[in-house]
Parts: sequence; structure tokens; C-alpha cells
Amino acid sequence: MAMHRLLFLSCLWIQLASAPGLASPSTNNMVLPQAYRALVAETTGNSFSEVATIKSVPIPTVGDDEILIRVRYAGINGGCETFRARGEYAFQGNAKATADDPFQLGAEGVGIIAAVGSNVDINDYNVGDAVCFVGSAFSEYSLCKSTATLWKIPECKPEYVGLRISGLTACAMLEKTGQLQSGETILITAAAGGAGHFAVQFAKLAGCTVIGTCGSKEKADVLRALG
Repeated sequence: MAMHRLLFLSCLWIQLASAPGLASPSTNNMVLPQAYRALVAETTGNSFSEVATIKSVPIPTVGDDEILIRVRYAGINGGCETFRARGEYAFQGNAKATADDPFQLGAEGVGIIAAVGSNVDINDYNVGDAVCFVGSAFSEYSLCKSTATLWKIPECKPEYVGLRISGLTACAMLEKTGQLQSGETILITAAAGGAGHFAVQFAKLAGCTVIGTCGSKEKADVLRALG
């Protein structure tokens, strides 16, 4: 589906402060600190707030196929963080976490590439490029082990935070799984949520009649603003 306008983003995001010793994002010789702060969990539990703790983490050695990102904005994806904290579904391996080997928190974010591995094509990804990415977003740095988990974006802005998980999920479910067609009537539950508000806009752009459900007047107002 061709996109002809910027999608409205209702997902929450947080901006992280600059770490000491960080050079300008535009430089190709970014100076890295020896350690950075990250929200991690040393065990699974009933909720994010129960397991989350702040730790100082050494800057990792960047592997040949890896990319280190300086996180500037992190999205708050309630579903992903709850499943991650509880060790459910795709995150069952988190139950093995310990104080010496915790799992990092944060589903999606936007940042600037701080370092690239020797096998990464710098014509595709280079130091200073803005990217949106998946994983370890509630930290000052995130190490991506595959270029499949990040996309290059025009500039480092919070509007891009929700694209990599929420936007892609909504698009795939409607276009690939649902095979939506112009003129159809589409019911979208939790329509003011992260994936839901994207789904509303994708369906409208496809020429569908959209019915959305939500849980509060404020969320209803958001949906009316989307048309």
C-alpha cells in the first residue's frame, strides 16, 4: 500500500538524555563511554514495575555483523513489556535470567548508529545514520545483532518510534493476513492503541469503512481525530 501522508502516532515515547562523552550524532568518529545505563530485569515477575531495575552496563564489543545504536527515543509498548517481564510467549527464555545475566527491557526505539561491525555495508548503515529498531530500547545504547531488526529513517524523531513493531504489525495483519479490499467494513478492537491506531489509518487509506472500539472518551477523541 502506498503511503502519501505521515501517519498520526498515539504511542507513548520517552526521550533519553545524552550520555557523558558522546560526540555529535553527525560525526563518523563517535566517542563511546565505558558504560551506559539500562533498564534490565534479573528475574521474571507479574509486571514490568516489579522486575525493572536500573544497572550500569559495560559498552559491548561490536561483533562483525552487529550495529550499536545510541538510543534517543524509546516507545512504551505495554503488551510487549508485560509479556517480556512475565516471560510469556516469545519471551519464555527470560525465566533463566539471573543477577549476572539479566534481560534488557524495551521493545522499540529510535536512535543514531554509534558503531558498526566489519561485515556491515556502510553504504547501507553507517555511523551517524538515524534508525528505528527493535529490542533493548530502555537503555542509553542498544546492540542490534542483525540489520533485519532495524530500518534507516530520514531523521531521528519520535514520530518514527512506533513503525517497527506497531506499524508493521498492523500493516501485515490487514494486508497479508486479512487481505483487506476497498469497500469492505473493518472492525478494529483497541483501535486507539499502538497497533490499533495504525490499523485504522491503513484501512481508511485502503478505502474501507472502519468501525473502532476503545475504552474511554479520551481514546474516542483520538479516533475521531483520525477521521
